[in-house]
Amino acid sequence: MTTSNFGNTLSAIELNAGRKLNWHYDQLKEYLSFSVNNKAIEVIPKNKILQESELETLKEALLDYGFQYKKTRDDSILVFEQDVELR
Repeated sequence: MTTSNFGNTLSAIELNAGRKLNWHYDQLKEYLSFSVNNKAIEVIPKNKILQESELETLKEALLDYGFQYKKTRDDSILVFEQDVELR
């Protein structure tokens, strides 16, 4: 995926996540930060600790675009990648 397409996809993922979580876009940006790191999407909670149900909804929103939850880094950064091998 090219950098431009990745940026467009990231924007669509953010909108989808906000919609699924029933948050306005401003709320989403207040609570979560999305970034791209080596073909992975990292989601960093900012001003809110996600409840388990919100985390599951977030995972579903990224899976809609082919990004599967891979790991949590530094106890708070959620890492999602495409084409994660099933173990």
